[in-house]
Amino acid sequence: MQKKHKVIISLLIISLLVISLYQTLATDILMNKTESQTADLSYTFDITDTTGRIVNVKAGATKILDIFITNNNNGTINYGVSYTPSTVKTDDITIAQLSISKDKVSGLINKDEVKQISLLIINNSSSDITLTLVPIAGYENGGDLIVPSNHTLITETYEIELPKDPLSVYIENLYGGSDDKTNFNDAGNGTKYERTTSKGLMKDTAGNIRYYGPNPNNYVKFNNELWRIVGVFKDIDDGTGKKETRVKIARNDSIGDNKWNTSASNGWPTSSLKNNLNGTYLQNLTGDAKNMIGDAVWNLGAWNSARIYANQFYQYERGTTVFSGRSNKWTGKIALIYPSDYMYAGDLSKCNKTAYAWDSDKTNCRDQSWLKNTSKAQWTLQPNHSSGAIVFYINSTGFVRSTANNVTTSYAIRPSLYLKAETLVTGGTGTSTDPYTLQGPPPPATEYIESLLPSNPETMNNDDPDHNVRYMGKDPNNYVKFNNELWRIIGVFSVKSSASGQS
Repeated sequence: MQKKHKVIISLLIISLLVISLYQTLATDILMNKTESQTADLSYTFDITDTTGRIVNVKAGATKILDIFITNNNNGTINYGVSYTPSTVKTDDITIAQLSISKDKVSGLINKDEVKQISLLIINNSSSDITLTLVPIAGYENGGDLIVPSNHTLITETYEIELPKDPLSVYIENLYGGSDDKTNFNDAGNGTKYERTTSKGLMKDTAGNIRYYGPNPNNYVKFNNELWRIVGVFKDIDDGTGKKETRVKIARNDSIGDNKWNTSASNGWPTSSLKNNLNGTYLQNLTGDAKNMIGDAVWNLGAWNSARIYANQFYQYERGTTVFSGRSNKWTGKIALIYPSDYMYAGDLSKCNKTAYAWDSDKTNCRDQSWLKNTSKAQWTLQPNHSSGAIVFYINSTGFVRSTANNVTTSYAIRPSLYLKAETLVTGGTGTSTDPYTLQGPPPPATEYIESLLPSNPETMNNDDPDHNVRYMGKDPNNYVKFNNELWRIIGVFSVKSSASGQS
């Protein structure tokens, strides 16, 4: 079994190491055929250059080396890299392949193929060391490498955990690093925008970066499901006045049809759908998913007509015009997309229609928006200010309407949310088959301790009247390092305000 190490190291440090310590070792693997003229040839491979390359590493030093191995022979063979003398390796000396190596330190190599292997040698001992790196080969009816005496095959991998970017920064870099940015005008009202067609990204009038087009690479794995990245939004308030740049996502598929509200009111803060999404639905998400969702101030500005364009919708959504008695803001975790999200997801350079007329221009408008991926009508978040029971929705054929519907009608529900600013992208390319993978910030200590309760009934309980989680028993695992000292966790307690008496 390979041993694995982990180290967090910056790209800058890696670059400096490569520049200052880089060595190139090139060796040809030569093949000697021992049998011929048979259907299944059996070969034994020898290395004609068995001297290898000498590497010196001073005490306390680290070296990164790239080895290029070439197979200039007529068949596929098994290769590996060894070092000698075998006694040079100690607990203080690491000789391993880097996890970010282009090719593996052992495996098959085809005719004329070149393998590039990155090796790391760490000498933490008090003495300088000298070793010789020697490539070896041997393939006999699918057998293993033949390792000469006094040689040790390198099998260890040194894991390097490269710095990960917040998802918002990653997308901003995708946009900023593209060399095909162009300006274009909205074909309908002439509003000027900038975009990069190769990445499927554009900037709206507020400077937010959005994905647009029929199917951009904006897929992300969230809650073990496919979601889509709506865009990167500036100055998202978490409800406390703290504003950050955050990524907004929407579920790729509907979670089913439902009413916007069970009563005839388009007030989102008191709606049944708001309660469901931020209650039962939220609680049923995975723990990792819940930890990535941050509270956000959602704008509830209203309007009374869909005969407007994307930038106008955006302005009205953030306005103060509302139906009498309705709020123009709500703070919470999960809501719905806006009409402007739907329109900005299309190719505005091709569509000269208002949202109401998108269906009459299917090729250029409706079919160019990746958010139109269902044959069902779907709800949006924006209410109508002329009626207390009407909300904008996207109908089944793809245009936005705000009349002839009531919030008690059931339409498709696609949850939308803002990820916490600290959410990192850890992999993927954004396609539907290789979606971006995410890593959220560590959960609060309170949530972590509470999560331990079900699996530790003998040392934890929540039996007091307030259901506080407490450690119990002679010696539970409740040690914590605090102030460079050992402390013990008593439990997780609900703290009540003396002014209001509320938790």
